[in-house]
Amino acid sequence: MSGCPSRKRSAPPDSIPESSDLPASPSWLERLANYWLHFDRFGWDVAGIFLLALALISLLGLVGKSWAPFQGAVLSPWITFLTRWLGWGSYVAVLAIAYGGFLALQRRTVRPMRIPLGHLLALEGAYFSLLALMAYFGGNLLSRAEAGLDGGIIGWGMAYLVGLLLPPPWSTVLLLLITLLLLAIGLGLTNWLGRWIEKQILASEGEENSISEEPDEKPLSEETIPATQTAGPDTKADSLSGLSTPPVRNPVLPPFNLLSNETSAHPDEAVIHDTAMLIEQTLAEFGIPARVVGYRVGPTVTQYAIEPGFVEKTGPDGNLVHQKVRVSQISALARDLALALSASRLRIEAPVPGRSYVGIEVPNPHTSLVRLRPVLESETFQKLTSPLAIALGKDVSGQPMVADLARMPHLLIAGTTGSGKSVCITALTTCLLMNNTPQQLRIAMLDPKMVELVRFNGVPHLLGKVETEQERMLGVLKWALMEMDNRYRLLEEAHARDLVTFNRKQERKKLPTLPRIVLIIDELADLMMTSPEQTEHSLVRLAQLARATGIHLVVATQRPSTDVVTGLIKANFPARVSFAVASSVDSRVILDTGGAETLLGHGDMLFIDPEVGSPQRAQGVLVTDAEVEKLVTFWQKSAVQGPAEAAPWEELVAIEGDKSDEMLDQAIQLVKRTQRASASLLQRRLRIGYPRAARLLDELEAAGVVGPSVGSGKDREVLLPNDDDEEDDEEGMQDYNKEI
Repeated sequence: MSGCPSRKRSAPPDSIPESSDLPASPSWLERLANYWLHFDRFGWDVAGIFLLALALISLLGLVGKSWAPFQGAVLSPWITFLTRWLGWGSYVAVLAIAYGGFLALQRRTVRPMRIPLGHLLALEGAYFSLLALMAYFGGNLLSRAEAGLDGGIIGWGMAYLVGLLLPPPWSTVLLLLITLLLLAIGLGLTNWLGRWIEKQILASEGEENSISEEPDEKPLSEETIPATQTAGPDTKADSLSGLSTPPVRNPVLPPFNLLSNETSAHPDEAVIHDTAMLIEQTLAEFGIPARVVGYRVGPTVTQYAIEPGFVEKTGPDGNLVHQKVRVSQISALARDLALALSASRLRIEAPVPGRSYVGIEVPNPHTSLVRLRPVLESETFQKLTSPLAIALGKDVSGQPMVADLARMPHLLIAGTTGSGKSVCITALTTCLLMNNTPQQLRIAMLDPKMVELVRFNGVPHLLGKVETEQERMLGVLKWALMEMDNRYRLLEEAHARDLVTFNRKQERKKLPTLPRIVLIIDELADLMMTSPEQTEHSLVRLAQLARATGIHLVVATQRPSTDVVTGLIKANFPARVSFAVASSVDSRVILDTGGAETLLGHGDMLFIDPEVGSPQRAQGVLVTDAEVEKLVTFWQKSAVQGPAEAAPWEELVAIEGDKSDEMLDQAIQLVKRTQRASASLLQRRLRIGYPRAARLLDELEAAGVVGPSVGSGKDREVLLPNDDDEEDDEEGMQDYNKEI
């Protein structure tokens, strides 16, 4: 029978191997471990049910031990054992058994409950100390302990040992203190108590600082700008929050000390108050009564809150009527305010979303650099538990601005050269590398500029290397589409609606999971110029469908025109970041509203969150080359060194290269046969687009088949002779007459 183990026949004496060659017979512990691994799928459930049943039967036996149904050959000795050795503590032991069964049932859930070993040992110590206290309260008599009273025999023994060291009054106090201390440690109350004491100390220090600074305040700050202003990045509130303990970090991830910390610069209160008074005076000169009711200091600009006043107008009945100043009247004075404030650029947010005032953003005399490390350590970023959380910068009030790439689910970035677009992509990539391992996240980078993203070559998160050639970048887009389709088939087989559900099911089955993929394109305009149809089709299809499969796009361009950022691309990229652009037309293309043309450059941005809707201004974070180099070095040392993996799109690139060579041969035969070479001829005969035809002409010129360009619309000279002159001349004349 297949179910019965086969018996091994004894070998003859001559064939008996040496003792060193005999396999060691497994011990009973190894056999038990093998059985447990074999039944691991149901073992924890069986253990949990058994413990819960044992706890229930024990509780019923303790409550009704004098009742006949609860007396038996197994139950009665068990109940006698519990009460004799633990006394009244047997009820606590039953509760511990029930809780152990509950933990066993929770073992195979997504987030099983776990008790730290230190807390478990502290609770056990508190339990035995409690047994000794029960024995003391009962007179510490052995007769009562053997009868199952007080703390049982164990409690009596511990109380007897402690009584040998200290006299009864002090031994009781000592046991009480030990019980309370161990109980607080086991329940985690010591951590909460420490945080509460630290909070009280910080609050008392903040009150002392505020009291000491009250005599130094000027009367002007109370009259012109109330004290209910929003705290900026350098206020006492933020300085106190910086004293809190840093967030607990996975030791596998890079430490925060790889990144530079920023130096705080205190705002000039006198300049802020003078600017506020100048704004009120300028508006009053144009007949607009308004009052500055507050301000928010950011790294780059200071936003002044303007509350419109009332003007008196004569009504139809001849009576004076108080009419509120229209918001459009204040917005129309943007240039006049910039002239009065001697500001290079000035932006008016009318009104500020969710507030009852108009925001006038005036550039600061001295801008502050925003570093990545303070944003990553901030509480705002820590609240985002998503692995694709990104740090964008700090807003006009100096508070961190963060976003979740998984919820966007794609990001479109635009801005002129030097506005901070590539720095933003570098900071975004650094943020992803700081919070994800190569098993959780893979990144594909396309860099037509060839100099911006190549610094990340060598990071284990990177798929292949940073691609800089046109043909290879198109191969990456094709691979992304194929990967998306493959992942959808896997999700369908696993009956999962997205990547998170799929990975959770794979973890339960102890199977490998799929990493998230972020595709970063530094310059979209270059791809749209050479292969517009293929690029737009790939981007739109990925943006529409790739979210559920864990593939996300980050696309940047320095030319946000309608031929680059088409309507289909815009519709599928609801999350957008705009740096300084050349005109209001470009601002409307990328943001659907004006305002980006008034940005100051060097990281000054407007961010549209799909969940908010209105643009939010921020100063982008700055990541230096030294920080990137430290991060790359950390991951190279942490990753397991092995042979370099080839990019997954190599086969697609090779196929495209073969097609390109085949088309080049066709073009050579065509121009030899017709003795004419033009882009329009190649387009018609080879059925390709103009960018591909223009590239073929350049390749033919490099190969010495045709001569250089002689002007727009004119044929190039064919340098190779025709094999059959009469046939080719006749065909060439026919083609020439057709073109005419």
